[in-house]
Amino acid sequence: MKKTAGVLLFIVLVLMLVACNNSVHQEEYEEPIEQGESMSANYDNSFSDALIEDNAISPEPAEEQEEEPVIETEVFAGLNSSERYGDITHIVVHFISNVIENRTNPYILADIQRIFRDYGVSAHYIIDRDGTIHLAVDESRVAFHAGAGTLAGFPEYENNLNQHSIGIELLGIGTQEEMSLYVTAAEYDALAPDLIGFTDAQYEALNWLLHDILARHPMIQPNRTHIIGHSEYSPTKNDPGALFEWERLDFMNR
Repeated sequence: MKKTAGVLLFIVLVLMLVACNNSVHQEEYEEPIEQGESMSANYDNSFSDALIEDNAISPEPAEEQEEEPVIETEVFAGLNSSERYGDITHIVVHFISNVIENRTNPYILADIQRIFRDYGVSAHYIIDRDGTIHLAVDESRVAFHAGAGTLAGFPEYENNLNQHSIGIELLGIGTQEEMSLYVTAAEYDALAPDLIGFTDAQYEALNWLLHDILARHPMIQPNRTHIIGHSEYSPTKNDPGALFEWERLDFMNR
């Protein structure tokens, strides 16, 4: 009997030892699994964060919007004008300078303003050498820029183009022949080269202004019949002259 009890006690001790060992092994096995799950989670978060940071550093490039020029309204305010009663169908391009009195700096705005006032003439817009657009006369009124003349295809506009047009003056100087009424050949040759012709900034500003005017005045068609030089209306005039590059105007390339 004692022998049997001893055997049973031995078996119980063995079973308890086995159970204890299994518990220890199970804990040692489960701990790395929990660590592994934590590492996996950290990896996923790091990967996601990297993607977010990459997107933040390299966003889709935004389209650059061209800035509209600011139209200056003070310098030439109050030039001569009158009531308009005709439809606006044309744009007339001119050039102007003070080369007669100042061959070193013929584009001082105060001098140009004085010329307008002394001669009783005006224009709706004046474009400076740096591309600044000056509004002198509101488009709803008539500016005195075209004078007397005739226009092919528009006999009713004889000596009356001002009523039907917008005048744009560019500060510029033409060829020696075109300027011969104002300066001698020697005086012309002494002019600084950058004073002659027109600047890139002026062409850029003129293109913007033409787009703006055409959008608001559908009766002005974007062609050389409706956008003309002063000399095409008045043969005694020579502006904007041979140095004006019509092909640089956007409507010419449509």
